[in-house]
Amino acid sequence: MRVKEYFEGIRAEVVKTDKAREMLERMKAREGAKAQSYQTGGGGGDVTDPMESVSQRIDFEGKLRQRIADAEGTLDEACEVLYGADGRGGLAKLKGAHYADAICMYYCQAETWGEIAEIMQCSQKWCRKLCEVGFEFIDRVGWAHIKNA
Repeated sequence: MRVKEYFEGIRAEVVKTDKAREMLERMKAREGAKAQSYQTGGGGGDVTDPMESVSQRIDFEGKLRQRIADAEGTLDEACEVLYGADGRGGLAKLKGAHYADAICMYYCQAETWGEIAEIMQCSQKWCRKLCEVGFEFIDRVGWAHIKNA
């Protein structure tokens, strides 16, 4: 597997996890206050057991917690490639922090190119180029060498 494919998989998982967190927040919000009905005999809307929605949210929360735990291990490994085990090595040490930062922000933090360009004070095209060059360097030098730098 090429490095870019690996990091694309990480980004996809980060995006899925973020969306799941948003869904969890919506589920929690639905459990909150319900509109009061003054009609007799039911309101004609959906009548559901409030505890059922709480139970569904708790089940979903457990699955999300596992997804996050799984993703954290992968993210730790990716950060080790980018910054080394001690935070002072990896791609950042061998090639330059701006390469590692661009890859980290786009692939590990799921930032947009516009956000990254603003933070790094360069063009979106340059941010993409930093990632491309960083990936080529890692592929050429090898994961083990990068991680142990």
